[in-house]
Amino acid sequence: MKKRIRFLAILASLCILLTAYTPAVMGSSASAASSELEGISAEVVDADLTCTITLGNWPPDTAPAAELALFEGYRAIMQLQYPNVTVVPAYFSYTLSNYLPMARGGTAPTVFQPPFTDPQLLINQNLVADVTDALEQFGILEKFSPSFVELLGDENGRIYGLPRDGYVLGMHININLFEQAGLMTDDGLPMIPKTLQELAEYGQIIREKTGKAGLVFPASETFGGWLYTNIAWNYGAVGENALQYQDADGRWMANFTSEPAVAAMEYLRSLRWDYDILNADATTTDWASAHSFLGTGEAAMNFAADDSVAEPTAGGGLAVDKFALIPFPAGPGGAYALTGGTCFMFAPDTTHDQAVATLGFLRIIGMLPFASDDIVAGMRAGAAARRERGVPVLPPIPAWNDADFIAVQREIAEEYANVDMRLYQDFFDSLTDGSVALKGEEPVFAQQLYRELTSVIQRLITREDADVLRALSQAQERFQEYLDDELNNR
Repeated sequence: MKKRIRFLAILASLCILLTAYTPAVMGSSASAASSELEGISAEVVDADLTCTITLGNWPPDTAPAAELALFEGYRAIMQLQYPNVTVVPAYFSYTLSNYLPMARGGTAPTVFQPPFTDPQLLINQNLVADVTDALEQFGILEKFSPSFVELLGDENGRIYGLPRDGYVLGMHININLFEQAGLMTDDGLPMIPKTLQELAEYGQIIREKTGKAGLVFPASETFGGWLYTNIAWNYGAVGENALQYQDADGRWMANFTSEPAVAAMEYLRSLRWDYDILNADATTTDWASAHSFLGTGEAAMNFAADDSVAEPTAGGGLAVDKFALIPFPAGPGGAYALTGGTCFMFAPDTTHDQAVATLGFLRIIGMLPFASDDIVAGMRAGAAARRERGVPVLPPIPAWNDADFIAVQREIAEEYANVDMRLYQDFFDSLTDGSVALKGEEPVFAQQLYRELTSVIQRLITREDADVLRALSQAQERFQEYLDDELNNR
């Protein structure tokens, strides 16, 4: 009883602080999340476990006060369940380039969140910890689907992480700009582009009618090349025309100059010079600023996924009833959508005790695949906070092979739903009706491939006279050299 009183006192203090120093809506958000947190047990789970963990999945200081309060509530529960574990908030926005020196220098957070493109590289370079025994201790290993065992494991069957969530790439829509451009149906819904050609045409109308960008395209770092691959697939850069393939001798080969790959790049070039629908500073636009452009009404469309709907809405100020998520538009070669996700992985110096403690925290926040009262309460708290912050609460794309857990996720999403599903239904229908084929990321050194293709995009959208085939040929040569140095010649 004393533990329960202590926990409630901590939550009450958080709510008082939020009410005093933030707008009323934030205070109500904290209250909603806090009421759900009360359902999580405050009983001691392991009084002997003694260690310090740094949580790279902690929200940044710039996150809404309600989200920070929610995580402080999670930490309060952790202090009660594991009284001798010290939790250190350590927000970490992962990129491969910023993680490598931290991992090698011993300063990486205990847990961090890389995309599904990087686990095998990190495992092969000994830059992450083997957490198989901790996962087995929590009874999680049997919940892994075979694809995740392959993704997060080594050749000996040892596991180095766990999935956080999955995503499917589609398109975000700012309905305000569609309304201003007259691109609405009689039902009051946006006239969504079903093809890449319609995207170009609708974007041109939006530019002419509103003066805003029809499409925001992040062409910095690796983002442009990443999005280009999906466009290229929809132009036919799959199968024998894939952007990379293994030859008869097992060597990996770059293939950026096939007819579909060139046509896809010509399409991107046309968005700048023929249709003029891109944001002006595309070469310096990153993933975060692309979401901001859409949310603040500087752009009408953005290639993005279901796992990033918070950024343009709660983050950018776009009301949930003026936001839509639609399928990735089809191209002349078909309709494909990139599917991927984010996982939790652990710094290479993580001990078994630290791995166990971190999994304990992930259980509290509802990230482990069990439909226990604690985990359900954690998921409810997260859903309540999202709804109060103005984030669309949507059905999940499952990351685990557990029917009961998936059913609970969907029930909670329905309970806290805050959107008109007509603005999302086409997207979710496309995941199951066969209208869009889901495809994983390019198989070998994807981030380097994206970087080379991004450099091509930057050249083409800044120089009207740039030669597409020549630029792709040069990028192909550079990437082939990289494949040979890092893979083929070893």
